[in-house]
Amino acid sequence: MEFLYRSSANISDSDLIELNELLVDYKAHLVRVANRGGYEDKESSINLPVDEVLLRDVLAASEAKSERALKYIIVIGIGGSNLGTKAIYDSLYGFFDQFEPDRFPKVLFADTNDPKTITKLTDFLITHIQDPSEFVVNSISKSGGTTETIANTEFIVGALRERFGDTVYERMVVTSDAGSPLWTSAVERGITTLSIPKNVGGRFSVFSSVGLFPLALLGLDVRALREGARAMRKRCLSEPIQTNPAMLSAIILFSHLKKGKTINDNFIFHPELESLGKWYRQLMGESIGKEKDWDGNIVHTGITPRVSIGSTDLHSVGQLYLGGPQDKTTTFIYTKRVASTTLMPRRRLFPDLIESLHDKSLDQIMRAILEGTKIAYLKNKLPFMEVILPDISEYSLGEFLQFKMIEMMYLGSLLRVNAFDQPNVELYKIETKRILEEEMS
Repeated sequence: MEFLYRSSANISDSDLIELNELLVDYKAHLVRVANRGGYEDKESSINLPVDEVLLRDVLAASEAKSERALKYIIVIGIGGSNLGTKAIYDSLYGFFDQFEPDRFPKVLFADTNDPKTITKLTDFLITHIQDPSEFVVNSISKSGGTTETIANTEFIVGALRERFGDTVYERMVVTSDAGSPLWTSAVERGITTLSIPKNVGGRFSVFSSVGLFPLALLGLDVRALREGARAMRKRCLSEPIQTNPAMLSAIILFSHLKKGKTINDNFIFHPELESLGKWYRQLMGESIGKEKDWDGNIVHTGITPRVSIGSTDLHSVGQLYLGGPQDKTTTFIYTKRVASTTLMPRRRLFPDLIESLHDKSLDQIMRAILEGTKIAYLKNKLPFMEVILPDISEYSLGEFLQFKMIEMMYLGSLLRVNAFDQPNVELYKIETKRILEEEMS
């Protein structure tokens, strides 16, 4: 993976050196966390890709639930219990499900309590599943008490149980903190359980059983995913600032935030990577959008993450980005791959329209749009970074995910906020449970 930064308003070398000095001690701390291994520290998610016991347990559970007839893996989760898995699945398969209806198994994500969505999902499952061997239900809640997840689990499992009886329990896996209410209830019912290390938060958990189990069951190469993450961990903990993508990106985002650029737009030039952008949106939003700093001071800091898709969104928000408020730092994300060498048909329907399309492939057209966009940003003095993946594969996705998680740790350190909690999110959860309890009385 390559990381590039270009801007007509460059950060000076002196600024880079000064901000790098602020991260020296924290980088040393991350190295100690990696060398120590285990999950004692809040940054311990960096040790997930090297945890062989975790991998063994995940693969054992996957093998136990795998069936030749398996067609649907139903992932019930929300936020960090769902977004990382969906990002990888959509990048490799899910975005193309509509064009590949006969490819199985497929992953179905229950990540909303919208009544129409859940009703249609349960109706689909009851209509299309003929035998329990055709499905696995993976209910994921780190705390074991997430209202949305528990509600959807009850609805979906209840519908399947009416059709197949208690054998449904044999086709379930619960992923949670060991000893949580959900974990305990699952054990009592003989349901398979997988644990999440307590110091690994949801948005940092994609390389834990949260992500690895459904992906392994799907048949993806989770070893290659972990290898990419391990390689990126080494880069982000050992290399100097000039070649360290996580440190450099964090410093750039921090520096431009101080200059009033409060939005980070991730402009992705592969539509199948949109869910990857949404995963990052949660990572940035929850990690650094904070009311208070380390010392308890009210700061209301953060960067608002956005996801744009090229070239589609050039025709929706391109005018705003190029002509509107200069309050954004952009990250262009694309690959080096050549997706198609097929040329435009020689016998064109409208040969007099855009004559330059003659003898061009779709890949060439997309490259021209991307390069044209970057030139337009440069001419308008809009700062941007580039993340260039070699391809869209398990290894490359592992690199990207690990890069961004360590980037967020460095950025939290620069902003002097706790990148691992989300105290304000609890406010809506408390009120939701209060309302539901009042309606019971």
